[in-house]
Order: sequence, then C-alpha cells, then structure tokens
Amino acid sequence: MTYVPPERDGDGEELDQTQKLTAAPAQTLPSVGNGDLGGQAAPFQPETSATVPFASDRGEVEAAPLDLAEPKPPRDRIVFQLIWEAVLVLLTANALFMVYQRRDEIFGDASITDAVDEHMALLAPVLLVAVAMGLSLRFGAVNLAVPALAALAASAPGLFVGSDPWIGLGFTAAAAAAAALVFVLLVLALRVPPWLAGIAVAAGVLATAPLVEDGIFGYGSSEPAVWDSPGGVWLLAGAAVVAVGGGLLGLVPGLRDRMSAVRDAVDGSGERGAATVFAFIGAVFASSFLAACAGFLLTVFRDTEEQGEGMFAFAALPFSFFVTLELFVLIAVFLAGTSPRGRRGAVFGTVIATVLVWTVYVLWGSYASDAGDTDRFQQWSGLLGFGMLVLGLVIAAALDRLGRPKERPAEDPVQEIQPFEPQQNASLFEPEPDPAAPR
Repeated sequence: MTYVPPERDGDGEELDQTQKLTAAPAQTLPSVGNGDLGGQAAPFQPETSATVPFASDRGEVEAAPLDLAEPKPPRDRIVFQLIWEAVLVLLTANALFMVYQRRDEIFGDASITDAVDEHMALLAPVLLVAVAMGLSLRFGAVNLAVPALAALAASAPGLFVGSDPWIGLGFTAAAAAAAALVFVLLVLALRVPPWLAGIAVAAGVLATAPLVEDGIFGYGSSEPAVWDSPGGVWLLAGAAVVAVGGGLLGLVPGLRDRMSAVRDAVDGSGERGAATVFAFIGAVFASSFLAACAGFLLTVFRDTEEQGEGMFAFAALPFSFFVTLELFVLIAVFLAGTSPRGRRGAVFGTVIATVLVWTVYVLWGSYASDAGDTDRFQQWSGLLGFGMLVLGLVIAAALDRLGRPKERPAEDPVQEIQPFEPQQNASLFEPEPDPAAPR
C-alpha cells in the first residue's frame, strides 16, 4: 500500500478542503405547553386550501358503507306454477276438442258460432268473479262475499243499471266500496279472520238487496237500459285481459313483496304500516268492484226477463242443471294454482281453468241427456263439483310445496380465538434431574 500525503501549499501547511454548509438555524421548540405553539403554525398542519383533492381524487379507496338493512324474505319460485298452467292448456284443449266432437248433442240445431258466442257472453262475468276471488286470495284475505256482490248488482237492475247505465255503474262502485269498507274494518280493527268477515259481509249484502230494489237516497229505480252487446267473444276477451294483466302484474318483484307484507299483516305475523294498510284497502276494493261489475255486465247486455235476476241470473249458465256460482268460482281458482295461503297467484291459469270447468260441466250435461237418466246425473253433479274442488286444493297445496324458495346456504360458524393462558404449573420451570447424578 502506498501512502499519499495530503496536498500542501507553499508554506507547507495542509490545504483545508472542507466546505462549510450554510443552513437556516433550527427552529427551537416553544416553551408554551398544552399544545400552544405561540401563534406559529405546526409543521405538520395540512393545507387548508380548497384545492386539496378528496381521497377518491388522490386515488385512495374509501371505505364502503355498511349495509345494515334487514334481508328481504325469499320469494316463492314461479316456475312450477307456469309448468302447471302449460298442463292446463293441454287439458283444456283436449276438453274443447271433445266439445267440438259432441257439438250436435250440446248445441242442437243452433249455429255453433251463435251458440259459442252466447256461452262466452255468460262466461265473461263468471271469469270476473273468479279473478276477484283469486285477487283476495293472493293478498291472504279471502273474501267470500265476492259472489254475493255479483248477485247484488244483478238483483236490482233498476238501480245498478237504470235508464243511464253509467250512473248505475257509479252506484255499483259505491256498493263495492261500502262492502270493502265493512270488510276492512272487520279484519283490521276487530281482528276478525278474513273468511268469517267475508261471510258477515255476504249476509249483509244479501239482506240489503231487497231494500235497494226501489231506489236509495231519494234516487228511484227505473227501467234498466240494455246496451248493444259487442259479442260474447269480445266480452270474454276483455275479461281475459283483466285476468292475465293482473297475473302479469303479480310477477313484479316489488308488488310481490307488498302482497307478502299485506298477507303477513292480515294474519298477524307482520307489521301494519301505512303502505301495507293502504295496499290492503286497495286490493279489497278492487276485488269487490270486479265482482260487482260481473253482475253489472251480466245485466246490462241481456234482457232480465229472460235470464232472471240476482243469483238466478248466474244460474242460467249453459248447463243442464243448477251449479252454484261459489262452487264454480272456487273450483276455477284452485285449479288455476292459486295458493290458499296467499303465497302465489295464477298468471294465465284463471282464464284457462274457468274455460276447463265450463267444458267439463257442458260435457257432463250432454252425457246426462244421452243416458236418458237426467235426475241421476244431477244427483251426482254435486259429487263431481266436490271432486274437482278437492283436486284443485291438492294441486294448490302441491304447488305450495314445490314452489318453496331455496334454502340459503348456512354460513360457517366463526370460531372465537381464545387468548393464550400459560399453565399454572410450577413444575414446568424446575430443572429435570440428571439421571447420572447420585441419589
């Protein structure tokens, strides 16, 4: 290694090559306590300018807000309902084909077009009553007064139709509103079960029918006018549009949740908020008004002297025997797949099931005429209705079972971490004895 001496000047002194750094004097910490800096700004104080960007502008990720809302209850699956309605289409098509094959025994010498048109004109009001019953069932509050409201509108045509059918339609809506108000008060205020409240309202409607035949509130009844019928096909098509439109609206998720809330409020398992109460009132009025309109349509397009009044107007259905409107409607509603518990409603099923029940009764009447023993067939007709009603209830219960929502996967239980606790054993710290040591 070679030694390199430092540079020297002419006098032999070493050159000082160090440079003095010039820096600002260090700030002395103030002697004022309690966080007071003596009026000076803290060195770590952030800039207070409005140009300081937010965390999102600086590229920082903000914490997501916690969702503390309660999860909504799962909805029933509708796929099995649609599958059953497709089966109903096949069954109804087969029944209609059988009616066509026996058209001479059923319709006689009349033209098949005119005969079918008359049947459809009678079937349209029945379909409206079935839609009204299905609507009340969908909201979890079955209204058994629905057929009685249809009979009320047909029992006093001088008031509910009159010389000006539009005024009569107003009276029809007022009667439906009054019946709906009584039903709502019984269910919500007095906590009466809906089926019992419906029976009470039906009794009141039938008791009121004789009192309004001659008028009400100073408005006298008049000779009912008759509108020109657009044809049975158009009447049934209009009723079918109402039924299918209501079924499609029932598929909207928000409306399904509201229906479920109303159902829970009626049976007492849910809260009775303002929105739920108003939805229930609207549903009851819509159901009552549809039923009352059925009686109005049955009267305004036909001659009451030929068809009779009240429930006998519906007894003029094209069957060779009498079948009650209540039984017909309940069979059609449950065969359509409507849930008795209000969990699910039909989409196209109400229209299809109504036509299917109609064809079954028409075929039954034609077979009775061929057998020549009409009395025996009429005796068995009640059992036929009971069998179809039980079949509808079984189908509705099966769809309730199959349409249950999928169960959510169970979350893994969180295991609590226990803090470490040393064992309180003094022997852990004692030295092990030496086996070679003398004892």
